[in-house]
Amino acid sequence: MRDFFSPGADETSLRYYGWLAVGVTFLTMATGGAIVGTFSIFYVSFLEEFGWSRADAALGFSFSMVTFALSAGVIGGLIDRWGPRAVIPCGVAVLGTGLALMSTVRGLGTLYFYYGFVVALGITLIGFVPTSTVVSRWFRRRRATAMGIALSGRSLGGLVMVPLSAFLIKAYGWRAAYLILAAGVTLLLLPLTAALHRSPPLPPEERGAHGGEASPPGEGLGGPAFWFVFLAGLFHGIGFSIIGLHQAAHLVDVGLSTLTAASLIGMLAALRTVGGLAGGWCGDRMGRTAAYFTSCAASLAGVFLLMGVSAERWLLAYLYVVFLGLGEGARGITFLSIKADLFPARSFGRILGYSQVGAGLAAAAGPWLAGYIHDVMGSYRYAFWLVVLVDVLSLGTVAAAALRGRTARPGGG
Repeated sequence: MRDFFSPGADETSLRYYGWLAVGVTFLTMATGGAIVGTFSIFYVSFLEEFGWSRADAALGFSFSMVTFALSAGVIGGLIDRWGPRAVIPCGVAVLGTGLALMSTVRGLGTLYFYYGFVVALGITLIGFVPTSTVVSRWFRRRRATAMGIALSGRSLGGLVMVPLSAFLIKAYGWRAAYLILAAGVTLLLLPLTAALHRSPPLPPEERGAHGGEASPPGEGLGGPAFWFVFLAGLFHGIGFSIIGLHQAAHLVDVGLSTLTAASLIGMLAALRTVGGLAGGWCGDRMGRTAAYFTSCAASLAGVFLLMGVSAERWLLAYLYVVFLGLGEGARGITFLSIKADLFPARSFGRILGYSQVGAGLAAAAGPWLAGYIHDVMGSYRYAFWLVVLVDVLSLGTVAAAALRGRTARPGGG
């Protein structure tokens, strides 16, 4: 298979080696997305078996966000220095081990360590930062499209694994379900990640990540553009993590069945896949910034629809997954493409990783805070209004970053 692909082929050719990298990273993203997405289903099982408060149980997810945040910059640096083949298979092994350990959880301490650290570290080693770094180096003209394909794996993984996990839990119990996931991840991904044997080519040092002019002074780690995208990620991290973890519990609270909630989350994952592909295509043609703001409007509409769902207004749940799924899918791709246009390629992994610290720490606080709000107020309504607020703040900081980097034109030029 590797002999078929050539790094010297044009980006538009199926023989271009970058498309093999896209295919493999699509699968690693699907795996990471599946494990993150299924936590909301296992979360319900934890509440039923152990009787923990929602805030305490949500801390397992919150600790995973801390691990994502604190390790992303280091892992980005490892990718920059040693390449994907040396890093990603290690992540597969760590993730498989963590999932197997999850089948032995007996208390909050083991939940926090196994999921919050071991599983989260494995996901970080195979996930967003390695994928984004690899794809951004292999592609220039088709970057947003290639990223849309690779990162859509995150949503597709949830589409397949959320309903499957619900089935496995019902049929065999949540402990056996985690063992099955551990075996599947290890056996599938270890041989596939060996295909990433080439180091992605870097453009000349003086060229930006998009192959155009050099990044202006200060557009590296710690520069103004870095802090704009750092804050944007922080604000969005709060909102996205609240919705991601608590949507299933909210839908069950308002009268939908657990199986229906799982099916809706699976549908949302499918639509995020479609949204990511559409966002990549639009970002390469109409401009990253215009595509980004359009996707944000759809996401906000989805949050308002979620707040209106009840047993009688169940149709709003389906509208919610349409708007939020398409919106969030496109939003993630266009925001990442804006970042890739802003920063130099040779250090993009490290910069991208450290820009995720704010998002990760905010995402750690968000689920716990929403669980606490629910425990005190008896409803998620106030937590969802917080999501609206931080999303608006995120829009403003992305606008500032995009204007500074002049990424509004098609192709990021």
